[in-house]
Amino acid sequence: MDAVDARVAIIGGGFAGTALAVRLRASLPEGEPILLFEDAPVAGPGLAYGTTDPSHLLNVPAGGMSLHPDNPAHFQEWLAGRDDAPEAPADGGPVFAPRALYGAYLAAQFATTGITTLPCRVETVESLPGGGFRLGAGSQSWHVARVVLALGGFASPVGAPPHLIGNPWDPAALEGLDPESPVLLVGMGLTMVDMLLSLRRLGHRGQVLGISRHGWLPLAHVAGPFPKAWPVELPAGAGPAALCRILRQEAARALAAGQPWQAVMDGARPQVQRVWQGWSPAQRASFLRHGRTAWNLHRHRLAPAVAATVTGQRATGGLNIRAARLQDWQPVAGGVQATLRHRHGGQETLTVGRIILCTGPDSAAAWRDIAPVPDLLRRGLARPDPLGIGLDVTGPDGTLRGADGQPVPGLAAVGPLTRGALWEITAVPEIRAQAAQAASQVVATVGAGAAGAGVAGPGGAA
Repeated sequence: MDAVDARVAIIGGGFAGTALAVRLRASLPEGEPILLFEDAPVAGPGLAYGTTDPSHLLNVPAGGMSLHPDNPAHFQEWLAGRDDAPEAPADGGPVFAPRALYGAYLAAQFATTGITTLPCRVETVESLPGGGFRLGAGSQSWHVARVVLALGGFASPVGAPPHLIGNPWDPAALEGLDPESPVLLVGMGLTMVDMLLSLRRLGHRGQVLGISRHGWLPLAHVAGPFPKAWPVELPAGAGPAALCRILRQEAARALAAGQPWQAVMDGARPQVQRVWQGWSPAQRASFLRHGRTAWNLHRHRLAPAVAATVTGQRATGGLNIRAARLQDWQPVAGGVQATLRHRHGGQETLTVGRIILCTGPDSAAAWRDIAPVPDLLRRGLARPDPLGIGLDVTGPDGTLRGADGQPVPGLAAVGPLTRGALWEITAVPEIRAQAAQAASQVVATVGAGAAGAGVAGPGGAA
């Protein structure tokens, strides 16, 4: 191999990229260069934890959010040392910290690596005949031996501002909105709740209407002391229908024993990847069609304080919900006219100040448009997984499969891009475990490659 800029490049500096960078810096020889590409101002927070709104809380207690799996209390200890740390709830329950604080924690952990972020977006990844890859961003290029995609969550498309906002995380999403005008939020998961909280914090007084296919709001964690995980066993070979039946039965048993259904979900979670990997493509597709919404509802829960706010908004009429979909919209005087198709028949037309899509990464194949994915697909260095929800990988370490179905040595992905193979790969425990596996793959190759590959300074390859 010709001289390379680095033997590993990480594309993306959110949670997944940060977890991988921290692991690599601790495992690779001192002085071994690591390239990390992130076009956000700061590496660490990413889309998931980049919010600055203090009302946006983690949906997992602080005790489960350590970046370091060998030190589970690390985030809690970091939090306790800050003047702006949230107080423990009076009911004895755990702390659900603001997501902005968790983003600051990740930025601080990344800073310990000493890695200098390259503030650009990699657009092209070219496999080189002599080995390795050439990464391109505008007029710049880098030659690296291994590439790991850590592109994180996927924002929605831009939409058609100012009437239809496709990306709710765009800072301009709520700007210029009449505080008295109603707002339509399409999708009723955690993103919808975030937008509701932001609207109220910014002084919006108008009615908020939330719609989704089923009209279901997110469920909440148990208030008060956190329950221990219920010891549920998910047998190998249990299909989607059997899985749901087992969880319902265990929830009934837990309730009879004085434990909440949430404890059953917590007991099942560590087994989800194993169960998913045992399902056939048809079973996975069936789950996505019929079970995904209910699963997400019970799996991704609200902090109790946030759930209480949502309940209060519904009780006072500030939040109304419909089981409906957005059929059509058009600008009109005073805002935008939306036509809703109700789940059980009939239409409704209303005028709102703004429509905001809160459907999240499950809504479409937005991942296909995030650079450098389009270039990888075009070159045949990657292909969509059979479900079309991410890239096809060989296993938990995230090695990509090319267009021919064969593994592409030296090219991997971590995080939500690998949902098709792992499903449960959007939260801290699973991503940090996958990052550790990916790091092990990199570390295992560094010694073997060191004798035959020189390392140039940054920008030294073209």
